[in-house]
Amino acid sequence: MSENEMRTIDMQHWIKVIFITCITIQILLVIADYVFNYKDIFDERNIRRIWNIAREMSIPTWFSSIQTQLLGVTALLIAFVEGPSISRLKTCVWILAGLFFLWIGIDDYAELHERLGTVLKHIASENNVKLGGVLGILLKNPSFSWHAFIAPIFAFWGLVIFTFLWTSFRRFNLTPYLVLGLGCWVVSQGIDFTEGLDNIDHFYRRIQEAFSIERRYGVRHTSKVVEEVLEMFGTTLLWIGFLHYLANVADGLQIRLVKKI
Repeated sequence: MSENEMRTIDMQHWIKVIFITCITIQILLVIADYVFNYKDIFDERNIRRIWNIAREMSIPTWFSSIQTQLLGVTALLIAFVEGPSISRLKTCVWILAGLFFLWIGIDDYAELHERLGTVLKHIASENNVKLGGVLGILLKNPSFSWHAFIAPIFAFWGLVIFTFLWTSFRRFNLTPYLVLGLGCWVVSQGIDFTEGLDNIDHFYRRIQEAFSIERRYGVRHTSKVVEEVLEMFGTTLLWIGFLHYLANVADGLQIRLVKKI
């Protein structure tokens, strides 16, 4: 390929396009959720579920899942591009980060953590035997079962990856993306934890009465929408940070595609 035939990708331009596109989609998804769920203009449950941000296997969760998986793919691309110039251990951590985000994306759409958490709780508490130790403490979890059995695993790997990314992102002054993105994730999971508490309906009722909200569904659903939107926005920030990192390490990179005979 001659110099005139070479294609140049302006990473900064495309990062701006990706950011604006992701934010626009999230705004449109919130509007669609409001129109089809709060207003219920079609009075049809199946139509509501398509746009329901609070439900899995809907268009909003599909978008959230794809966005997180693209974040994982970006981390794998960084491992591929930066691999020759960094240690094997760092390359492995980048690959681990990519696989972690890919799993989170798949899990987000398929409800794997909720289902696995329920299964593990049933196994741990079968025969109604009163258990002590760590398992006994986990079974006393007042919220969803996945917070006791799956969340600690996510938290551990998240902390390992965060520590590694902190040192890597600091080179290019990208730590704000990391802190704000993961911060949104942490707050969203905190909201999710409160939604699973036994007395949460009493809290929803008080909010409903205080603000004269017609249906309690409006309170419960709004809480879930805030949680999911925070998670999506956090993923967007992380992805933009990863793309900026990729742009820095791949600056000037030339890729030549050849057909070997």
